[in-house]
Amino acid sequence: MQFFNRSDEIKLLSARMDSDSADLLVVYGRRRIGKTELLTHLADKKRAFYFEATDSVATDQLRDFTAELALVSDSQLLTVQQLTHWDAALTAIADFVGTKRTVVILDEFQLLARQAPELESVLSRWWRTTGRFLPITLVLAGSEISFFEDEILAGRLYGRRTGQLKLEPFLAKESALFHPEYSEEDRVRVYSVCGGIPYYLERFSGKHSLRTALLNEVFERTGLLHDEAELMLRQSVKNPTNHIAVIRAIAHGYNRNNDIVQRTELSSPHITKILGTLERLGLIEQLRPITASPRSKKTAYALKDHFLRFNYRFVEPAKSQLRTRALAANYVDSLVMPQLDHYVSLGWEEICRQYVHRAHAEVSAVGRWWGPVPVPQSRRTEEREVDVAGIDATGKLVAVGMCKWTGTQVDFDELNLLDRLREHIPGNSPETYRYLFSCSGFTARVSDYAKLNSSLKLVTPKDIYR
Repeated sequence: MQFFNRSDEIKLLSARMDSDSADLLVVYGRRRIGKTELLTHLADKKRAFYFEATDSVATDQLRDFTAELALVSDSQLLTVQQLTHWDAALTAIADFVGTKRTVVILDEFQLLARQAPELESVLSRWWRTTGRFLPITLVLAGSEISFFEDEILAGRLYGRRTGQLKLEPFLAKESALFHPEYSEEDRVRVYSVCGGIPYYLERFSGKHSLRTALLNEVFERTGLLHDEAELMLRQSVKNPTNHIAVIRAIAHGYNRNNDIVQRTELSSPHITKILGTLERLGLIEQLRPITASPRSKKTAYALKDHFLRFNYRFVEPAKSQLRTRALAANYVDSLVMPQLDHYVSLGWEEICRQYVHRAHAEVSAVGRWWGPVPVPQSRRTEEREVDVAGIDATGKLVAVGMCKWTGTQVDFDELNLLDRLREHIPGNSPETYRYLFSCSGFTARVSDYAKLNSSLKLVTPKDIYR
C-alpha cells in the first residue's frame, strides 16, 4: 500500500526506533486502518523481527513464533526446539537482540494475551528486569481498541510502556490523495462511502468512474468489498447478528435508544450493551449537542464507519438483487446512483465540520447542535438542528454553519434560517463566524453580500480541497 499523509506517524515511530534508549510502544487502531502496513513498512528498513499472531491456541501461537524467530535469527536451536512458554520466548528475543539495535513487533497482541492470560504479567516482569536494558524497540500492536486502552495502557503495562500511538482514519482532505483524478464533488462522494479508511479508499483510485468503481468493488459479488462489512464484524464480534440489526437501524436513521429498540425489537438493556460494544470497536459514536454537558441524556447515535452505513443502507438489503453483474449494474443505475447524493449529505456535513476545525485555531471541538427553538408567531417550540457548531475551550461559540448538498444554489433563505437558529445556541455572540456550505454554489446576491460581511464564509467542494 502506498502511504499517503502518514508522514507524522512515520517520523514519530522512526525516531523511537532509531533512538539509543529502550522503548516499549503501543500502536493500535481499528481494523482496516493501515496499522499492519505502516509497521511492516517501517520494519523493512530496520533490523527487525515481526510476528503477527493468529486466532489459535497458545501452543500453535508459540510454534509459529518459534518458526518465525528461527527464520529471522538463523538459529539452529530454534529450528529443532520449540518454545513452550512465553518466558522462554522473551528470553529468545533478548538473545536475538543482543547488542544490535532491533525492532520487535508483536502484531495482533490481543490474540496472544487472550490465549495466555499470564502474558501481560510475564512481559511486565521481563521488561523491568531485562527488556529496558536492551537496544530494543518493542511494539505491541493490534486492532481491538478496548483491549489496548483498558488492559494495556491502563492495565498491567501502565508503568512499563514508554509511548503509544492510536492510528486514526484519514480526514477528507487527506483521503482525496487516493483519487486525485476525481472531481471535488466525487471526492466528497467517495469519502461518504469509505470514510477515511485506507483499505477502502485504495479501491477508488480514479482509474474508473465512481459508478464503475462502486459496481466492481462493492455491488458485484466478486468485488473485494462486497462482503467486507459482515466479514469485518465477524472478526470483531463472535455472534454479530444482533449487532448487525442495531447497525442497520442506525444506518436507516433510527438513532435514538428507544427508536433502535422499536426497530430491532430487542430489549433496552441488550441494546445498551450492544451499543457499548460497537462504540468500543470505534464503529459508532454517541452524539450530544456540542454545547451540552457530557452527562446530558440528550443523546443520539451515528455510525463512525461510513462504509458500514453505506453497506447496510444499499448493499445488504439488496443481496438477492445482485446475483449477476447485469442485475447489479441495473440496481446501481436505477437505485444507488439516483439516491447517492441524498445519502452523501451526512458525509458532506462531517467534511464541513472538519473544514471549520482546520480553519480556526481557537476551536477546541466541532459538532452538531440541536435543541428547542420557538416557532415564529406561536407559543410552541420545535426541535431544530444546526449542522456545524464549533466552540472554544470556554464554550464560546466560534463558528456555526449550514450544509446543503443539492443541485440548486444556496440563497438567503438558508442564511436567514442560520441567523434565527444560532440565537438559541449557548455561547453565541456577534463575533461568531457564519458558514454556508454548498455543493452547487451560491446565488449572486448571497455572494455579493458575503463580500461585504467578513464574518460570513461561503464554501464549496473546491474550497475544501484547495
